[in-house]
Amino acid sequence: MASIYRFVTQKLLSHGVRDTADGNLAITDRRLFLDFVRLERAVRLEDFATVQSAVVAIENRCLSMGKRHIAVFAYMYLRFSDAAPKFTHLDIELEEEGGIRQTVDYRRRVSSTERLVGEWAAAWYDRYSKSFFRALYRSNSPTAN
Repeated sequence: MASIYRFVTQKLLSHGVRDTADGNLAITDRRLFLDFVRLERAVRLEDFATVQSAVVAIENRCLSMGKRHIAVFAYMYLRFSDAAPKFTHLDIELEEEGGIRQTVDYRRRVSSTERLVGEWAAAWYDRYSKSFFRALYRSNSPTAN
């Protein structure tokens, strides 16, 4: 089995942490990276409270660094995982009560806790990603900092 550290590194790289100076800190700052390892361990435990706690630790670490926007990678880490829906289909035909049926497909069988984590992460990602990404890419400009 591959090292959890290598797994976390690869996952963060796949989310583009190296694309920005601030994003790169997710890998190069030892304490922040270990917070992401703790997040992966929480995901593997399938315990929602533990996952939330790990994300809060990442958010707090980013705040203490003065770079709150790096926390977007924690939301991405969860949002773009097997626990998040691969496809969502809306049935055009209205049901008798006037609602719309939504069908969700996952990459693999997921537990209710995994779905909860995926939906929670998607909500936070949708809420903050635009502003956090603006701040991340601003960190690459020569006048930043």
